[in-house]
Amino acid sequence: MRLITTGLLCVCAGLAQAAGSGHNGHGDAPPRGAPRAWTDLPLIEVVPGRDRRQATFRLVNLEAASIKAFAPGERAPLPEGVRFKSKRPSWDILPDFNGRFALQSQGVGNYHWLLARQESPESVIVASTAHYFPNPGPAPTDMLARSKSELEIAPAPLPREHNRYRENQAHRFEVRFQGAPLAGATVSFTNSAGTRTQFVSDSAGRVRVHFPEDVQPAATGRHGRGPANSFVLAVAHDAGGRHYLTAFNYSYGEDGYTGRSLAWGGGFMALGSLIALPLIVRRKESKRG
Repeated sequence: MRLITTGLLCVCAGLAQAAGSGHNGHGDAPPRGAPRAWTDLPLIEVVPGRDRRQATFRLVNLEAASIKAFAPGERAPLPEGVRFKSKRPSWDILPDFNGRFALQSQGVGNYHWLLARQESPESVIVASTAHYFPNPGPAPTDMLARSKSELEIAPAPLPREHNRYRENQAHRFEVRFQGAPLAGATVSFTNSAGTRTQFVSDSAGRVRVHFPEDVQPAATGRHGRGPANSFVLAVAHDAGGRHYLTAFNYSYGEDGYTGRSLAWGGGFMALGSLIALPLIVRRKESKRG
């Protein structure tokens, strides 16, 4: 526990140190009045809403002049002759005064990647997230493998189509620096329920993150994907006289078996057996006759 606490303090201290040397525009000091959240780490949070072609986000705990968006790829795995291309593999989006901006799918579905960068001579702070559009689109494999910043933490891979991260599941993430695996890196996990833990990357720069069982069930009926916790994975690294801090944030939902009672399931099976029993007896009697 002492090791976990010490590591988290180091990550947060690195962020505070970087923020203390800010400059306007591309500095490291968060803007006055910037939205705060359940963590002091940099975030790109999605604004609630349902739109198949556009999603709105906001920057939290960092200031960026623009946000880099990445499309999933050039071609979808569709029948020959049917192609879904992005007009561009990546582009810049300008946030408004409140740090809000919109990501448009341009008709191409599957996962898109967002990255916000706050830079000074002393430090580089990066926030990143992914967003899924339900339209047809190419797999995000090449997009995830593409180097987007010096220090990166990326899912390996993202959840499959129409799926999501869930409680009691373990998923792999990769830590890279300058495009190469970063072994021995301490990755902190923080979620909106207050759970905190740490992981250390292996020789291939990978960590296996187990999502805790701490999603609170919805108090009332809700249309959509159900209750979820937000989470952020963060890693810091010093090199060449510069402090790097990068974070990936997303969400995970309830365990797939939450709300499914084994007792009720067993009861229904027993009831089905009782209902079927007279039919079985009748068949045996008819065969004897």
